[in-house]
Amino acid sequence: MKPAILFVDDEANILQGLRRMLRGMRSEWDMDFAEGGEIALSKLSEKTFDVVVTDMKMPGMNGAELLDQVSALYPRSIRLILSGEADTEATFRTIKTSHQFLPKPSNSERLAEIIKATLQRRDSLGNEKLQTLVTAVGCLPVSQAAGEALNDLIEQESASIDQAADIFALDPALTAKVIQLANSAYFGIGDPVVSPKAAVNLLGWDVLRVLLLKHALGTAYPAGANKAIYESTMAQAQDVSELAGWIASQEGADQADVNRAQLTGLLQGLGRLVLCAAGAEDYAKVPALVTAGKTIGEAEYEIFGEYHWTLGAYLAQLWALPQPVVDAIRFLHQPSALEESAQGSVALLAGHAALGIATGMRSSDPKAVAASLIDPDFLSSQSCDSKLDNWLDGWANRETAA
Repeated sequence: MKPAILFVDDEANILQGLRRMLRGMRSEWDMDFAEGGEIALSKLSEKTFDVVVTDMKMPGMNGAELLDQVSALYPRSIRLILSGEADTEATFRTIKTSHQFLPKPSNSERLAEIIKATLQRRDSLGNEKLQTLVTAVGCLPVSQAAGEALNDLIEQESASIDQAADIFALDPALTAKVIQLANSAYFGIGDPVVSPKAAVNLLGWDVLRVLLLKHALGTAYPAGANKAIYESTMAQAQDVSELAGWIASQEGADQADVNRAQLTGLLQGLGRLVLCAAGAEDYAKVPALVTAGKTIGEAEYEIFGEYHWTLGAYLAQLWALPQPVVDAIRFLHQPSALEESAQGSVALLAGHAALGIATGMRSSDPKAVAASLIDPDFLSSQSCDSKLDNWLDGWANRETAA
């Protein structure tokens, strides 16, 4: 069955233009067009749409109000906004309900590319329940440490953007959300942002403070059976991010690639955070399985029938995070499974090696554990088969010196 796409705009000529520009997609998509939000909701009540693409500024029901209802009633639908302008309040309302905010007019080829890539990533996650779980995510709980630090910062009259950036850069949930926003048409399209500090500086403290107060960037993580795993995933992310950036630097990468490597390390557990938070009731069974001797990954697969990195890559694609980072998240545990033409990214190499080394460092035999987790064929394909010991020793010496 072809995916169904619904386009919504209050102007008939705009819809006609979209129909005309996307004529070449008729063989791949089942497209429908709604003149306004009320008609869109009527169509949605009669038929399942995989993607809803709506204008923001419409009389009667605007795009923000429409997506409020789509998000609540049809959480599996991918939600995109096209807008040339929008008032600040309406824009802020859609930060949790829209997956991407694109400029209007938007290049039809680019729009088709975005929709195809997102659907392809969703379909790689074959379980519809898990697809809905991810698509329904508007933001994720922040770590306890980050939440407390931001609450303190909000109360300070002299809070600086640098202080905020330091907090955001250590929290995967906040980082994913702020990079999603910085690279959207919410705040203007420029060069792609690949570091949380750059994203925070682009948005500015005034905007971030409002969004934090509205709980649009993250929520406080509640106490419960899953909290320990959630917090340990956050801590591991910081370790892997720092190490991945260091490995990328050792390999002579430029700053943009170092940033992508760090971002990959920080977000490599994004899918586990989704499962912990959005699938909390089922995830509560995981700790007992771990206590019984299974690894966290084995326990997750037993409960959900999927590995966390597939969910993480889908969320990263939904939020239009940098493509090399999306691919690296998906294939970080099995890089040789990625097509050869895409294996050469620094983010994938540094992230894969960093995850193995960081895991090894927490064991009694770091070299043996790291070697068991790192794909030797992949290292060989990147001309790095003799570098693992150097990375291990160099990082251990760096840690000791620190």
